[in-house]
Amino acid sequence: MSDLSDNERIKIEHLLDMGGGYVLTFSDRTFRQFIIEQVQIDIDNEKYIAQGKSKSKRLRSFWRQEPNYVVGKLLLSFLEYWKTQKLINALTAKDTSEALFEECIKISQRLIEERDNSDEVVNISAHFEEIQEQIIEQIESARFTIWIAAAWFTDKTIFSKLVTKKNQGVNVQLIIIDDSINKSSGINYEDEFETHRIPEFGKYKNIMHNKFCVVDLRTVISGSYNFTNKAQFNHESITVVNGRENAEKFAEEFIKLKLIIPS
Repeated sequence: MSDLSDNERIKIEHLLDMGGGYVLTFSDRTFRQFIIEQVQIDIDNEKYIAQGKSKSKRLRSFWRQEPNYVVGKLLLSFLEYWKTQKLINALTAKDTSEALFEECIKISQRLIEERDNSDEVVNISAHFEEIQEQIIEQIESARFTIWIAAAWFTDKTIFSKLVTKKNQGVNVQLIIIDDSINKSSGINYEDEFETHRIPEFGKYKNIMHNKFCVVDLRTVISGSYNFTNKAQFNHESITVVNGRENAEKFAEEFIKLKLIIPS
């Protein structure tokens, strides 16, 4: 849990206009989407609504339950949003609001800098057999996000598990290459969740050849194993690493891949 003091909370709540259950200008839908995008956590999860379902009550519950680093990261995102709205609407913040904004920036920086040990790697395991089962186990444990970058994806069993998680509210995204193997897989990726197909690029027709999966921004599955039917019968390996710092690096790479624009 974070160690926000009462005074710090008062400052933040005032700047974010949290009176009456609100948080800035967010609707329930945009509030949930914003937090998922910033910290990959679903604010609609039951554990955040025990004290009430309003946006401000869920955010206070979030502060109580999440570690300093996560709370600081989200707070900094809210502050950037606050500043952006002022610029878009051509509003000049009053001196008192600007001073309060600077105080909140300092609070977010303190929380981020005081990242606790829970964000360190807690477990690393290597697997050379029953890899499909290991991947499915991690997918089924997902609570918020599943991001997969795999050159080829033809495994309908794993696909079915992903659809199930999507239907449970988990944010599922997929990056694959745009080639004949994926096109003839018989799987309608785009019909179920956000999918990006990356074409060949460069003089030598290079391809996106990653094979990794990021779950809840805490667990990464990576190795030689493609998400294909054939891979089940090859000599393959994966490593499962639990730890936010490592997962964030893979998540950053995933986002970079999403931004590749086909030529």
